[in-house]
Amino acid sequence: MSPETKFIRMRDDVELFAQVKESGSDLWLIVTHGIGEHSGRHQYFTELLGSDFNILYYDLRGHGKSLGPAATIENFDIYRQDLQDILRFLRERYKMKKFVLFGHSMGALITAGFVQQYRVPEDRPELVYLNAPPAGFPPPLGNIVDTLSTGVFKKLAGLSASIRLGGLVDLAYLSHDPQVKEKYIVDPLNALKLHTKLLLQLAKDSKLVFSKEIEPECPAFVSWGSEDRIISPEHLQKYFSINELNFEVRVFEGAFHEIHNEVDKFRQPYFDYLVNCIKQARSKSIFHENTHE
Repeated sequence: MSPETKFIRMRDDVELFAQVKESGSDLWLIVTHGIGEHSGRHQYFTELLGSDFNILYYDLRGHGKSLGPAATIENFDIYRQDLQDILRFLRERYKMKKFVLFGHSMGALITAGFVQQYRVPEDRPELVYLNAPPAGFPPPLGNIVDTLSTGVFKKLAGLSASIRLGGLVDLAYLSHDPQVKEKYIVDPLNALKLHTKLLLQLAKDSKLVFSKEIEPECPAFVSWGSEDRIISPEHLQKYFSINELNFEVRVFEGAFHEIHNEVDKFRQPYFDYLVNCIKQARSKSIFHENTHE
């Protein structure tokens, strides 16, 4: 069955492109993609979980087919307001009651901050899964981010001046499969140049979110590739072993940043783990139904 495509209006009237794939389930999966890309690159969820969940894919504002200034953001929390608006839309239009949140890379940062900061009952997921969240960055950028204070980043991120720069993400380290880089470059929906303001907002938000616990009120999972050179595995290992202990952690040895686009020896174990984790929301839902009969 073909997905239903639509534009969802946000509180500031910006419209986000979305695809809705219904299966008749009482559970929804909301997928938030990473920086510079678009939701079409995460359609693997349809094959993996499309029979167990209704799925909503959406393009972040300024990304893919969504409206808004390209590859920039005035304030990073706008992304979380958008996620909240999407949840409200699903409750009103599709009568959604239970949902799972998945985020990859910058989408994982958006999702982590949402779970951390948006605590009202209707915004509480049944389960959350983060893949490759940017708790820190590799050197030399990581050294600068670690050295500067959050206050300095707030000031820099608040500046109106911004330019678009290319080559800020080394696409060779998305996957061990060289075709992933080639396909990324020729995909017209990907942004190969990113605004400096977006990067500063991301770095600021990373320092804020990962300076304290996320404290999920649901089952929570996080994964990353041990050889990721786009975000810092070392920062993630430190954060999720010392600061935040409420997540089940899985490190995929040898994998790069986009484990879902990796060669089969990395991708298949990741997919097996991902499906097993997210399906726990189904078991949780059935358990609650049985205890209330």
